[in-house]
Amino acid sequence: MLYVTTRNDRDAYTAQRALRENRSPDGGMYLPFHMPSFSEAEVAELLDQPPNCCMAQVLNLLLQSKLTGWDLDFTVGRRPLRQRPLGRRTVMGETWHNPGFRFDRLVTDLTAKISQTETEQPGNWAKIAVRIAALFGLFAALGRESLGDGADVAMVSGDFSGPISAWYARQWGLPIGTIICCCNENNTLWELIYHGQLRTDAVSIATDLPEADVALPENLERLIRGCGGVDEVERYVDACRRGKAYCPGEPVLSKLREGLAVSVVSSQRIESIVRNVQRSYGCAIASDAALAYGGLMDYRAKGGAYRLCMVLGEKAPEI
Repeated sequence: MLYVTTRNDRDAYTAQRALRENRSPDGGMYLPFHMPSFSEAEVAELLDQPPNCCMAQVLNLLLQSKLTGWDLDFTVGRRPLRQRPLGRRTVMGETWHNPGFRFDRLVTDLTAKISQTETEQPGNWAKIAVRIAALFGLFAALGRESLGDGADVAMVSGDFSGPISAWYARQWGLPIGTIICCCNENNTLWELIYHGQLRTDAVSIATDLPEADVALPENLERLIRGCGGVDEVERYVDACRRGKAYCPGEPVLSKLREGLAVSVVSSQRIESIVRNVQRSYGCAIASDAALAYGGLMDYRAKGGAYRLCMVLGEKAPEI
């Protein structure tokens, strides 16, 4: 598979380059030249496999690798992805079951296996690709009978790598409903989706959850590319360069909002959410998962669909 960038759809790059570099020479972010698209039958076939085999096939497509389920077993363990029920219509999807107890370790180990080289900082696309594969693996573990017509996903917005991974996976056929992006006090994404304006000069507010303390989500550029093309990215980059507000036109804004919701959960609530989940379900969760769970509860309380939802947690509980 060849790659282009968010800022240039003419020059092509190899998968290995996209794997190791954060950005391309033109400053853009790598993405496939031809986005994959699975039929319902192909998605069903993927989700009928064991989670590690499902992950391996998705990574092979995205990164031109030749992984098998056995490769994942030996590289990141037999069960790097696990699930815990939190009530009737909520499942915690844990992606941190590896020696490092963080999703980042999963990315590092799989990138090293695919590239056959050790790297401390895999490229941005490597993180996206592994997240997409993990979502397919989690849905495979959930089982097609449980999925029914699909499931929402709730996750920390942060640099937007989580939500954009779910957005890509949904485009490619994974039965994801609404993507619930969960922010703390750093809520510029909420301003964009609901007010149609993004301050590009916003300053990050420091909290006890640094992965959510992002004023200008880096991977938001990918979503803008997907909804408005290269020309819209140029408008966005120009606004960032000048420190001006980015205000997409109505057609692009409508696409940005499609199947996307944003919840804002104050950092002061995180500790109480952790305690409540422990008391109600006997499940210890980390602060990132607590933020995502709180965002889901707020989304439902404000009239959001009460369908099955997977809450993503990327690090082990702080115990």
